[in-house]
Amino acid sequence: MTNKEIALSFDLLARIMELHQENPFKIRSYQNAYLVLRKMDKPFGEYTLEELMEIKGIGEAIAEKIQSLVRTGHMPTLDKYLTQTPPGVVEMLKLQGLGPKKIEIIWKELGIESPGELLYACTENRLVELKGFGEKTQQKAIEAIGFLQSNQGKYLFTQASFHANQIIEKTNALQKSSRSIVTGPLRRGVFVVERAEILTTCEKPELARLTEFGLQWAFQGDSYWDGIWNELLAVRFHFVDDAGWISRLVETTGPETYIERFKDIDLRLDSLAEEAFFIAPGLPYLSPELRDIPESYGYNQVHLDQLVKPQDIRGVIHCHSTFSDGIHSLAEMAVAAKQMGYSYMVITDHSQAAVYAKGMNPDRLYAQWEEIDQLNQTAEDFYLLKGIECDILSDGSLDYSTEILEKFDLVIASIHSGFQMDEERATRRMIKAIENPFTHIIGHPTGRLLLTREGYPLDFVKIIDACKANQVAIELNANPQRLDLHYSFIPRCVDQGVYVSINPDAHNRSAIADISYGVIAARKGLLPKSRCLNTLSKDELMKFCKKLRI
Repeated sequence: MTNKEIALSFDLLARIMELHQENPFKIRSYQNAYLVLRKMDKPFGEYTLEELMEIKGIGEAIAEKIQSLVRTGHMPTLDKYLTQTPPGVVEMLKLQGLGPKKIEIIWKELGIESPGELLYACTENRLVELKGFGEKTQQKAIEAIGFLQSNQGKYLFTQASFHANQIIEKTNALQKSSRSIVTGPLRRGVFVVERAEILTTCEKPELARLTEFGLQWAFQGDSYWDGIWNELLAVRFHFVDDAGWISRLVETTGPETYIERFKDIDLRLDSLAEEAFFIAPGLPYLSPELRDIPESYGYNQVHLDQLVKPQDIRGVIHCHSTFSDGIHSLAEMAVAAKQMGYSYMVITDHSQAAVYAKGMNPDRLYAQWEEIDQLNQTAEDFYLLKGIECDILSDGSLDYSTEILEKFDLVIASIHSGFQMDEERATRRMIKAIENPFTHIIGHPTGRLLLTREGYPLDFVKIIDACKANQVAIELNANPQRLDLHYSFIPRCVDQGVYVSINPDAHNRSAIADISYGVIAARKGLLPKSRCLNTLSKDELMKFCKKLRI
């Protein structure tokens, strides 16, 4: 199991225990464990029991549960509650905007035991009559059920990739002479996929033995097999021999609309490299993440060659430390960024309104700045900048006084509360923040969480125009659960001369590497290096920020 899957097990345990009105102290301990564990970077399988217990907020009982999940994929305490709870009620616990207490009322007082039953009850206005509910809660329930149902059987890119790599490792062990590679939407860097697809030369009798590792076969045909990996992930294996490897890789990578361009040539025509395969039809070579781009975008080879690449990113913007809700210290984050080849890092811990994330009051701000100054005095070829992720308040103002805001090197303005807005209100709130002379970047602009929460609606034409008028950049948050700004808005940013900043929103050292996901998304939006903010040097970035104050 991944760290995130293990953390989510504790989140579910806390929710289901609250549903059953269990000990509030234990519930809080599991909630806190979830908040801590989801930010950890080192795989939990590499910890001893004693090392787990050294993590703040993780006692012996929770550490043992973590090890149980690592070893078996199960937690007996959670399994016990799952047997006491109808599966549909467990599904309802995933609905955004309805906490365990409301789900308990729906279950116990209305006898509803599934999202489908709840949706039907909403159409009959049965929630309106319940104490503590009302029309707004009922409407939220309808929207949450629609969102949940539309995302059933879908997986985040990172989740699917993690398990696909495990499957490939097992496949190669079954037949050492075989080779396997991720293909399909996962190879194209699609953020949410319905399954992992793998191209393999492994012979079918050997591949069938994956049942020994938890794969259940659902379909076995001539050209592909389908299965479920450890009850977690749908998988499709495409078969190929060595002679047809490149052509079959291009074909299975897709998408179908792209493969149609090769319809007049023999797809069995092979070559030593994928790039050479494109010569026959006279097409520009598109790396896999670019193959979803519509031809209507009008790209050419010169344009493609100018797109931002991972090695173009010179500095890391948007990182959290132990001064707010990060896992690692300023020094640890800086060392990690330098080791990854970056020349600067902008530390952007949370502002004071973000109480849930240990947002910084002025005294702690000054302490952080002092520590940054000390680190910069001893660092070689690396620089820390004093930034902040400043909450945009409900009226669009920022979460510090002018006297404090003017002291930051860089300000990211983000919305973290009050998500229930219509497009007009959300756009007005965001534009006011953009017009603040101390705002440099708008962070994760829609607030979406993939497969979890839809973003609030925004008029992006107005937002991008306001950014242009006020020389403000827009963040492409590279956290694989966000990837927000959506890449479809990047062409307008480029047309209007608005910088896009590819930021990891890192809460631990390893998460700095999430920049790679952001680069994939940026390339899908045809972002050139020249319009990516953190391809600038530290001095160029400081010049960009200071222009706003002239």
